[in-house]
Amino acid sequence: MISENYKENNLHENECDVVPSSESFLRSIWTRIKDLEKRRADQSTSSQEPPVAGPETSVQIKEEQLSESEFSYLSEKDKPVNQNGGNNDVLVKQEPEANGDENAGKPSEEWQEREQALLKRIEELEKIKTERSEDGLRLELKVREEEIDLLRSRVKNLETELQAALSKPAGKNQEIIQNIKQQHEELLSKARGMIFDKTKMVKNQELQIEALNSQVQSLKDINNITKDLLNIRNSEVKAMEDRLEAMEARYKAEKERHSLVLQRAQTSSGLNDDLKKEYETQLAIFKELRVKYEQRVQALVSENQQLKDLRKMTTPS
Repeated sequence: MISENYKENNLHENECDVVPSSESFLRSIWTRIKDLEKRRADQSTSSQEPPVAGPETSVQIKEEQLSESEFSYLSEKDKPVNQNGGNNDVLVKQEPEANGDENAGKPSEEWQEREQALLKRIEELEKIKTERSEDGLRLELKVREEEIDLLRSRVKNLETELQAALSKPAGKNQEIIQNIKQQHEELLSKARGMIFDKTKMVKNQELQIEALNSQVQSLKDINNITKDLLNIRNSEVKAMEDRLEAMEARYKAEKERHSLVLQRAQTSSGLNDDLKKEYETQLAIFKELRVKYEQRVQALVSENQQLKDLRKMTTPS
Protein backbone atom coordinates (compact mmCIF):
# COMPACT_ATOMS: atom_id res chain seq x y z
CA MET A 1 0.00 0.00 0.00
CA ILE A 2 2.81 2.41 0.89
CA SER A 3 4.66 1.69 -2.37
CA GLU A 4 1.53 2.36 -4.48
CA ASN A 5 0.89 5.65 -2.68
CA TYR A 6 4.55 6.54 -3.12
CA LYS A 7 4.36 5.92 -6.89
CA GLU A 8 1.18 7.99 -7.12
CA ASN A 9 2.80 10.81 -5.16
CA ASN A 10 5.86 10.69 -7.45
CA LEU A 11 3.57 11.04 -10.48
CA HIS A 12 1.83 14.05 -8.92
CA GLU A 13 5.17 15.51 -7.93
CA ASN A 14 6.51 15.17 -11.48
CA GLU A 15 3.46 17.03 -12.76
CA CYS A 16 4.16 19.91 -10.36
CA ASP A 17 7.03 22.15 -11.47
CA VAL A 18 7.41 24.23 -8.34
CA VAL A 19 6.04 23.40 -4.88
CA PRO A 20 5.56 26.47 -2.66
CA SER A 21 6.97 26.55 0.82
CA SER A 22 4.72 26.65 3.88
CA GLU A 23 5.35 30.36 4.64
CA SER A 24 4.76 31.53 1.07
CA PHE A 25 1.73 29.27 0.87
CA LEU A 26 0.23 30.78 4.05
CA ARG A 27 1.05 34.27 2.78
CA SER A 28 -0.69 33.58 -0.53
CA ILE A 29 -3.76 32.16 1.26
CA TRP A 30 -3.93 35.25 3.50
CA THR A 31 -3.66 37.69 0.59
CA ARG A 32 -6.29 35.81 -1.37
CA ILE A 33 -8.65 35.79 1.61
CA LYS A 34 -8.14 39.59 1.92
CA ASP A 35 -8.97 39.98 -1.78
CA LEU A 36 -12.07 37.85 -1.34
CA GLU A 37 -13.16 39.99 1.65
CA LYS A 38 -12.71 43.17 -0.41
CA ARG A 39 -14.73 41.69 -3.25
CA ARG A 40 -17.41 40.60 -0.78
CA ALA A 41 -17.59 44.17 0.58
CA ASP A 42 -17.85 45.59 -2.96
CA GLN A 43 -20.52 43.05 -3.80
CA SER A 44 -22.49 43.93 -0.65
CA THR A 45 -22.43 47.63 -1.61
CA SER A 46 -23.50 46.83 -5.13
CA SER A 47 -26.30 44.58 -3.85
CA GLN A 48 -27.92 47.61 -2.13
CA GLU A 49 -28.65 49.16 -5.57
CA PRO A 50 -31.97 48.18 -7.24
CA PRO A 51 -31.57 45.05 -9.32
CA VAL A 52 -31.94 45.29 -13.08
CA ALA A 53 -34.41 42.85 -14.65
CA GLY A 54 -33.00 40.78 -17.42
CA PRO A 55 -32.28 37.26 -18.56
CA GLU A 56 -29.10 37.07 -16.46
CA THR A 57 -29.33 35.68 -12.96
CA SER A 58 -28.58 37.73 -9.90
CA VAL A 59 -25.45 36.80 -8.02
CA GLN A 60 -25.15 36.29 -4.29
CA ILE A 61 -21.97 35.69 -2.29
CA LYS A 62 -22.33 33.09 0.35
CA GLU A 63 -19.73 32.60 3.04
CA GLU A 64 -18.90 29.15 4.20
CA GLN A 65 -16.67 28.03 7.00
CA LEU A 66 -13.15 26.90 6.21
CA SER A 67 -12.64 23.18 6.63
CA GLU A 68 -10.35 21.87 9.31
CA SER A 69 -7.77 20.73 6.76
CA GLU A 70 -7.56 24.33 5.38
CA PHE A 71 -7.36 25.95 8.81
CA SER A 72 -4.54 23.59 9.75
CA TYR A 73 -2.30 25.46 7.32
CA LEU A 74 -2.92 28.79 9.05
CA SER A 75 -1.22 29.73 12.30
CA GLU A 76 -3.08 31.25 15.21
CA LYS A 77 -1.79 34.74 14.28
CA ASP A 78 -2.58 34.46 10.57
CA LYS A 79 -6.20 33.27 10.88
CA PRO A 80 -8.52 35.88 9.29
CA VAL A 81 -11.13 37.53 11.49
CA ASN A 82 -14.42 38.72 10.06
CA GLN A 83 -15.79 41.84 11.68
CA ASN A 84 -19.37 40.87 10.88
CA GLY A 85 -19.01 37.60 12.79
CA GLY A 86 -19.33 35.53 9.66
CA ASN A 87 -17.10 32.82 8.26
CA ASN A 88 -14.03 33.50 6.13
CA ASP A 89 -14.05 31.22 3.05
CA VAL A 90 -15.96 32.86 0.22
CA LEU A 91 -17.65 30.81 -2.44
CA VAL A 92 -19.77 32.25 -5.24
CA LYS A 93 -23.06 30.57 -5.97
CA GLN A 94 -25.92 31.49 -8.21
CA GLU A 95 -29.55 31.75 -7.27
CA PRO A 96 -31.65 28.89 -8.60
CA GLU A 97 -33.64 30.23 -11.49
CA ALA A 98 -35.18 27.04 -12.84
CA ASN A 99 -35.07 23.28 -12.40
CA GLY A 100 -31.69 23.18 -14.13
CA ASP A 101 -30.22 25.56 -11.54
CA GLU A 102 -31.70 23.49 -8.71
CA ASN A 103 -30.09 20.38 -10.14
CA ALA A 104 -26.81 22.30 -10.39
CA GLY A 105 -27.04 23.14 -6.66
CA LYS A 106 -27.51 19.50 -5.65
CA PRO A 107 -23.88 18.40 -6.29
CA SER A 108 -22.65 21.17 -3.99
CA GLU A 109 -24.98 19.96 -1.22
CA GLU A 110 -23.88 16.37 -1.80
CA TRP A 111 -20.28 17.54 -1.77
CA GLN A 112 -20.86 19.38 1.53
CA GLU A 113 -22.37 16.23 3.05
CA ARG A 114 -19.46 14.22 1.77
CA GLU A 115 -17.05 16.82 3.14
CA GLN A 116 -18.69 16.66 6.57
CA ALA A 117 -18.57 12.85 6.51
CA LEU A 118 -14.91 12.91 5.52
CA LEU A 119 -14.13 15.45 8.24
CA LYS A 120 -15.86 13.25 10.81
CA ARG A 121 -13.92 10.29 9.50
CA ILE A 122 -10.67 12.26 9.76
CA GLU A 123 -11.48 13.28 13.34
CA GLU A 124 -12.22 9.66 14.26
CA LEU A 125 -8.96 8.50 12.70
CA GLU A 126 -7.02 11.26 14.47
CA LYS A 127 -8.56 10.23 17.80
CA ILE A 128 -7.66 6.59 17.19
CA LYS A 129 -4.02 7.48 16.45
CA THR A 130 -2.15 7.19 19.77
CA GLU A 131 1.53 6.35 19.25
CA ARG A 132 4.10 7.37 16.64
CA SER A 133 4.91 3.77 15.85
CA GLU A 134 4.61 2.06 12.50
CA ASP A 135 0.86 1.63 12.97
CA GLY A 136 0.56 5.29 13.97
CA LEU A 137 2.43 6.38 10.85
CA ARG A 138 0.19 4.25 8.66
CA LEU A 139 -2.85 5.79 10.34
CA GLU A 140 -1.49 9.28 9.72
CA LEU A 141 -0.90 8.31 6.12
CA LYS A 142 -4.52 7.22 5.91
CA VAL A 143 -5.61 10.59 7.36
CA ARG A 144 -3.53 12.39 4.73
CA GLU A 145 -5.14 10.27 2.02
CA GLU A 146 -8.58 11.21 3.34
CA GLU A 147 -7.60 14.90 3.25
CA ILE A 148 -6.33 14.54 -0.30
CA ASP A 149 -9.58 12.82 -1.31
CA LEU A 150 -11.45 15.73 0.29
CA LEU A 151 -9.42 18.26 -1.68
CA ARG A 152 -9.90 16.29 -4.89
CA SER A 153 -13.65 16.20 -4.35
CA ARG A 154 -13.62 19.94 -3.72
CA VAL A 155 -11.62 20.50 -6.90
CA LYS A 156 -14.19 18.47 -8.81
CA ASN A 157 -16.98 20.56 -7.26
CA LEU A 158 -15.22 23.75 -8.27
CA GLU A 159 -14.75 22.40 -11.78
CA THR A 160 -18.47 21.64 -12.01
CA GLU A 161 -19.24 25.16 -10.75
CA LEU A 162 -16.79 26.55 -13.28
CA GLN A 163 -18.45 24.64 -16.10
CA ALA A 164 -21.86 25.82 -14.91
CA ALA A 165 -20.59 29.40 -14.82
CA LEU A 166 -19.04 29.07 -18.28
CA SER A 167 -22.36 27.83 -19.65
CA LYS A 168 -24.01 31.10 -18.53
CA PRO A 169 -23.64 34.23 -20.65
CA ALA A 170 -20.49 36.25 -20.05
CA GLY A 171 -20.57 39.58 -18.25
CA LYS A 172 -21.21 39.49 -14.54
CA ASN A 173 -20.19 35.83 -14.46
CA GLN A 174 -16.63 36.80 -15.36
CA GLU A 175 -15.94 37.72 -11.74
CA ILE A 176 -17.46 34.40 -10.62
CA ILE A 177 -15.20 32.56 -13.04
CA GLN A 178 -12.16 34.42 -11.75
CA ASN A 179 -13.08 33.61 -8.14
CA ILE A 180 -13.58 29.94 -8.97
CA LYS A 181 -10.28 29.86 -10.86
CA GLN A 182 -8.53 31.50 -7.94
CA GLN A 183 -10.03 29.00 -5.48
CA HIS A 184 -9.10 26.20 -7.85
CA GLU A 185 -5.50 27.45 -7.97
CA GLU A 186 -5.41 27.74 -4.18
CA LEU A 187 -6.67 24.19 -3.78
CA LEU A 188 -4.24 22.98 -6.44
CA SER A 189 -1.28 24.63 -4.69
CA LYS A 190 -2.50 23.27 -1.38
CA ALA A 191 -2.82 19.79 -2.87
CA ARG A 192 0.70 20.08 -4.27
CA GLY A 193 2.01 21.06 -0.85
CA MET A 194 0.15 18.18 0.79
CA ILE A 195 1.41 15.75 -1.85
CA PHE A 196 4.96 17.00 -1.31
CA ASP A 197 4.59 16.62 2.48
CA LYS A 198 3.05 13.20 2.01
CA THR A 199 5.92 12.15 -0.27
CA LYS A 200 8.46 13.28 2.33
CA MET A 201 6.53 11.47 5.05
CA VAL A 202 6.39 8.28 2.96
CA LYS A 203 10.14 8.48 2.31
CA ASN A 204 10.81 8.98 6.01
CA GLN A 205 8.52 6.08 6.82
CA GLU A 206 10.30 3.86 4.31
CA LEU A 207 13.66 4.81 5.83
CA GLN A 208 12.29 4.07 9.30
CA ILE A 209 10.91 0.74 8.09
CA GLU A 210 14.28 -0.15 6.53
CA ALA A 211 16.03 0.75 9.78
CA LEU A 212 13.54 -1.31 11.76
CA ASN A 213 13.97 -4.23 9.35
CA SER A 214 17.75 -4.03 9.75
CA GLN A 215 17.34 -3.95 13.52
CA VAL A 216 15.00 -6.93 13.36
CA GLN A 217 17.48 -8.82 11.16
CA SER A 218 20.36 -8.03 13.55
CA LEU A 219 18.22 -9.15 16.48
CA LYS A 220 17.43 -12.37 14.62
CA ASP A 221 21.15 -12.95 14.01
CA ILE A 222 21.88 -12.29 17.68
CA ASN A 223 19.09 -14.68 18.61
CA ASN A 224 20.53 -17.38 16.35
CA ILE A 225 24.02 -16.88 17.79
CA THR A 226 22.59 -17.04 21.32
CA LYS A 227 20.76 -20.25 20.43
CA ASP A 228 23.99 -21.77 19.09
CA LEU A 229 25.86 -20.77 22.24
CA LEU A 230 23.08 -22.23 24.37
CA ASN A 231 23.22 -25.47 22.37
CA ILE A 232 26.99 -25.65 22.90
CA ARG A 233 26.55 -24.96 26.61
CA ASN A 234 23.81 -27.58 26.81
CA SER A 235 26.08 -30.15 25.14
CA GLU A 236 28.86 -29.28 27.59
CA VAL A 237 26.45 -29.57 30.52
CA LYS A 238 25.24 -32.91 29.19
CA ALA A 239 28.84 -34.17 28.91
CA MET A 240 29.53 -32.98 32.45
CA GLU A 241 26.39 -34.75 33.65
CA ASP A 242 27.51 -37.96 31.95
CA ARG A 243 30.94 -37.66 33.58
CA LEU A 244 29.31 -36.96 36.94
CA GLU A 245 27.07 -39.99 36.56
CA ALA A 246 30.11 -42.14 35.70
CA MET A 247 31.97 -40.79 38.73
CA GLU A 248 28.95 -41.47 40.94
CA ALA A 249 28.78 -45.03 39.60
CA ARG A 250 32.50 -45.50 40.31
CA TYR A 251 32.04 -44.03 43.78
CA LYS A 252 29.20 -46.43 44.50
CA ALA A 253 31.31 -49.37 43.28
CA GLU A 254 34.27 -48.26 45.40
CA LYS A 255 31.98 -47.81 48.37
CA GLU A 256 30.56 -51.30 47.95
CA ARG A 257 34.07 -52.74 47.56
CA HIS A 258 35.21 -50.87 50.65
CA SER A 259 32.26 -52.20 52.61
CA LEU A 260 33.14 -55.73 51.44
CA VAL A 261 36.78 -55.20 52.47
CA LEU A 262 35.63 -53.99 55.88
CA GLN A 263 33.41 -57.02 56.27
CA ARG A 264 36.29 -59.29 55.29
CA ALA A 265 38.59 -57.47 57.69
CA GLN A 266 36.06 -57.90 60.49
CA THR A 267 35.68 -61.60 59.74
CA SER A 268 39.49 -61.93 59.44
CA SER A 269 39.99 -60.19 62.77
CA GLY A 270 37.44 -62.53 64.34
CA LEU A 271 39.20 -65.58 62.91
CA ASN A 272 42.55 -64.16 64.00
CA ASP A 273 41.30 -63.83 67.55
CA ASP A 274 40.09 -67.41 67.49
CA LEU A 275 43.40 -68.64 66.05
CA LYS A 276 45.31 -66.64 68.63
CA LYS A 277 43.32 -68.21 71.42
CA GLU A 278 43.88 -71.64 69.91
CA TYR A 279 47.58 -70.92 69.54
CA GLU A 280 47.85 -69.82 73.13
CA THR A 281 46.09 -72.97 74.34
CA GLN A 282 48.28 -75.15 72.12
CA LEU A 283 51.39 -73.29 73.32
CA ALA A 284 50.41 -73.84 76.94
CA ILE A 285 49.84 -77.54 76.25
CA PHE A 286 53.17 -77.73 74.41
CA LYS A 287 55.01 -76.09 77.28
CA GLU A 288 53.40 -78.45 79.74
CA LEU A 289 54.31 -81.43 77.59
CA ARG A 290 57.86 -80.16 77.28
CA VAL A 291 58.20 -79.84 81.01
CA LYS A 292 56.87 -83.33 81.45
CA TYR A 293 59.16 -84.60 78.68
CA GLU A 294 62.19 -83.01 80.31
CA GLN A 295 61.21 -84.50 83.63
CA ARG A 296 60.81 -87.85 81.96
CA VAL A 297 64.20 -87.53 80.25
CA GLN A 298 65.88 -86.63 83.50
CA ALA A 299 64.24 -89.54 85.21
CA LEU A 300 65.40 -91.87 82.45
CA VAL A 301 68.92 -90.47 82.56
CA SER A 302 69.11 -90.86 86.30
CA GLU A 303 67.72 -94.37 86.06
CA ASN A 304 70.21 -95.23 83.33
CA GLN A 305 73.02 -93.90 85.42
CA GLN A 306 71.92 -95.95 88.33
CA LEU A 307 71.78 -99.06 86.19
CA LYS A 308 75.26 -98.37 84.92
CA ASP A 309 76.51 -97.96 88.46
CA LEU A 310 74.88 -101.21 89.52
CA ARG A 311 76.39 -103.02 86.59
CA LYS A 312 79.78 -101.75 87.45
CA MET A 313 79.35 -102.86 91.00
CA THR A 314 78.16 -106.29 90.06
CA THR A 315 80.81 -107.07 87.57
CA PRO A 316 84.08 -108.41 89.06
CA SER A 317 87.07 -106.24 88.79
